Parts: sequence; structure tokens; C-alpha cells
Amino acid sequence: MNDLTDLPNIGSKLAQALIEAGIDTPAKLAEVGSVEAWWRVHPRFTCQHSLLALEGAIQGVPKSLLNQEIRERLRQETLSD
Repeated sequence: MNDLTDLPNIGSKLAQALIEAGIDTPAKLAEVGSVEAWWRVHPRFTCQHSLLALEGAIQGVPKSLLNQEIRERLRQETLSD
């Protein structure tokens, strides 16, 4: 997979926002991490759904499959920043 839209949860709009934020490959997304990537695409994508989408993309799963522990960790990380 070389294109961001090849990842689960990443549509063309989110992919374009990531590219504009300097995250242009799946490897770069994994390197940056979901929380940092989420902050970089603000204010276009500010909801928790986009944060979960990014984490799911990194893990290679639909965001609906992220467990409650991961969801809570992400919520806490974004509240403390």
C-alpha cells in the first residue's frame, strides 16, 4: 500500500488534508501517529471520528473495530494536549 486511500477509513478528503499537512504515505502516517496526524489536520477534521479513523488506518482495521481501551487512550491524549 503506497496510497493513503488504500488504508481503511481514509477517504479522499482526509487523504488530501493529510498530504497538505506533510503526511503523504501510509508509512509517514504510522511514523507520525494518529494523535499528531489528527492535530495536523485541524481545523478541517476535529471530531473524534476522524481521530479513530486515523488510528484504525494505522492498525489496518475499520475504526468500528477499535476497542474501548484504545478509544479512551486516544480521548485522553487529545484532552491533555
